[in-house]
Amino acid sequence: MNRSIARISSALFALCLALLCVPRVAVAAPLWQFAGRTFAFTHVERRDATLMVGVDDPALRRLFHALGAIVTWKPGARYVLIATGEPTIVSFAVGHRTYDIGPLAVRSKAAPFAHGGEAYLDFDALTRSLGLRKIADGATTILQPQITNLDVRDEGSGMRVVARGAIPLQARLVRASKRQMTYAFVGVGSRLSHLRSVDAGGLVAVELSQVGTAAHPTTYVTLDLDGSSHVAQVGSLDGRDIGFVIAPGASEVVLNAPAAPAPSRSTATPPPTTRVSVALRPPPNAELPTVSPWNRVANEPLATSPPVAEVTPAPLVALAQINAIQAQLTTTGVTLHVALTGAASFDWHHLRAPDNRFWIDLHGATLEPTAIPPSTGAPITDIRARQIDPQTVRIALSIAGAHDVTVTPAATGVDIAVNGTLSLADASTAGTGVAGTGTPSVALAAAAPVAGGDPNLWSVNPVAAYVPTNPRLIVIDPGHGGSDRGAVRHGVAEAVLTLDMAKRLRAILEARGWQVIMTRTKDVDVYAPNDTAEQELQARDNIANRAGARLLVSIHANAYINAGPNGTTTYYAKPIDEPLARDIQNELAAQVGTKNDGIIKSHLYIPLHAFMPACLVETAFLSNPDDFALLTDPAWRQKVAVAIADGITDYAGAPPPAIQPQQ
Repeated sequence: MNRSIARISSALFALCLALLCVPRVAVAAPLWQFAGRTFAFTHVERRDATLMVGVDDPALRRLFHALGAIVTWKPGARYVLIATGEPTIVSFAVGHRTYDIGPLAVRSKAAPFAHGGEAYLDFDALTRSLGLRKIADGATTILQPQITNLDVRDEGSGMRVVARGAIPLQARLVRASKRQMTYAFVGVGSRLSHLRSVDAGGLVAVELSQVGTAAHPTTYVTLDLDGSSHVAQVGSLDGRDIGFVIAPGASEVVLNAPAAPAPSRSTATPPPTTRVSVALRPPPNAELPTVSPWNRVANEPLATSPPVAEVTPAPLVALAQINAIQAQLTTTGVTLHVALTGAASFDWHHLRAPDNRFWIDLHGATLEPTAIPPSTGAPITDIRARQIDPQTVRIALSIAGAHDVTVTPAATGVDIAVNGTLSLADASTAGTGVAGTGTPSVALAAAAPVAGGDPNLWSVNPVAAYVPTNPRLIVIDPGHGGSDRGAVRHGVAEAVLTLDMAKRLRAILEARGWQVIMTRTKDVDVYAPNDTAEQELQARDNIANRAGARLLVSIHANAYINAGPNGTTTYYAKPIDEPLARDIQNELAAQVGTKNDGIIKSHLYIPLHAFMPACLVETAFLSNPDDFALLTDPAWRQKVAVAIADGITDYAGAPPPAIQPQQ
């Protein structure tokens, strides 16, 4: 070795040694802000200057929870699936930059990868798919929830404008006149652009504008009218859709349905018929009617010329805090006191026997970690409290038997009194009110008990005031049929599989003493061949609604645009549906051997428009090879039927005894 090489080698060795001795400087994790809370991701990596976040990152999991999103991935799997709160399925494939948002294929800056048993995703792509906008604000980046869609639909008798958000929306009327209605959506922004002219059904145009800061945005939606129209506001059960129905020349607007996407005979909600892009421009001077038309009595005509006064958009209101939940035994039963700092509105629901459940939702409130539900005695068997969204806390009680419950708001919170004596009342009740600092200690009147209703209506009673006229009857709905084959793979139709599973379930339930009606017993349409989605699906609900059934279960097989997704899911729509869906899903997860995708709240037509507790079971994916093998196995379909029957038993117990005729 010559001297030059030796000297160079020595220098290189010294340089490497010096570099090894230099201490590593920790890079501060970037700060993010969502819903007023600041956090930092800890499971992060960089790929080509792209921030990649691990799906098991605690902060990311909290963000998913706040948005109502559910992530599904396991080590070794290829696909990462995220069910958003809308719901939409977002599908990422490890190693591929292309990802799917529902039927839309998009490319990310960097491909997802697996590291240390965890999948890492492009955070920019993830935020876009969840309806969030990243806005830099000094050292912090704000994740601003967006109004993701603003759609116009011509419904023949008028127009419907529907705003959909990444989070639950609240619309506040700030201007009302014969020719213009303006609504403020506080806490959300929008990047939708330009003015959309409509000139149909009494609606001239739709405009959109945004004001405020990145952390505290307000978006205005303005409906330009022809001067002879009337507007009514409707909302969806999960609050992510806010709709406005425009009826030209009508003296009143009669609404029986929440603003949900147009029904589909498939299990997925179809895209809206018309998409509206709207312009960003400053809002007009706000005008506020003396009495908001959205607080009026149902179907009361909207005044055409309300008195107006100059107002400015209200600032964001600080959330109330639930500091404690205290129980006290009384001579008449048990009283719970929910201690509040600040003010919150609430609504409560009490289900009749055999459910005997009670829950209260406090809106504009957060649950402090110290507010641990107390242990209590009879007749309350269990108390649960949780933050169901960033601004709503639910407190639920399990009650042993039919006991009266009284809700009384006060300046310090809400009192919930459970009478220790069994009640003869057999109807569900509900009510609303306002409680907390500076609020009157007077509750709004409880809703009158409701039983049944016109089964031809779209309407569903959101407070679950339903009394089955035939508590021994269960209705089973085999999905699709006749002119609607459902999903088809390799010549196997969903309509055939669902009918087979429904017949197996009917046999098991009848053997256990239940009366059973199937919406169809052959491969036929329930309403008429080649009918509309609304006609077909409502006909199935009508069978259960008119019969006064105890509950309704709809059976389906799932499918997707690629072979990745697999597993079993149970969907529900109304508050009274959730316990039934959970019991059925738990039995399916324990018995049938598919991936447990849990229960999901959704706008699916069948459970939404059934008066009774109802759910829709997606048994497995026809589009997935492994699930397809199960679906085409009669022994596995029998397992599904047994599991659903066991879930019904877990929920409803044994069928009540038949009523004997008087001698």
